[in-house]
Amino acid sequence: MENTATIVLRNQKYEVKAGSTILAALNKLEILPESIICVRDGELVTEDVILRKGEIIKLVSVISGG
Repeated sequence: MENTATIVLRNQKYEVKAGSTILAALNKLEILPESIICVRDGELVTEDVILRKGEIIKLVSVISGG
């Protein structure tokens, strides 16, 4: 198994390098951090969390309006 974590957004899975931050992975995937919240094991986490090998981070889109 490679040194990767999985990011899931709208049923699309992305394999990203473990050991980097969620923010770095989002930037690489060209996903705006302001448009999502990150969930790991049912708990909210911030974008500065380090990705661990084999873990799954689910991204939930946020909607704002005026």
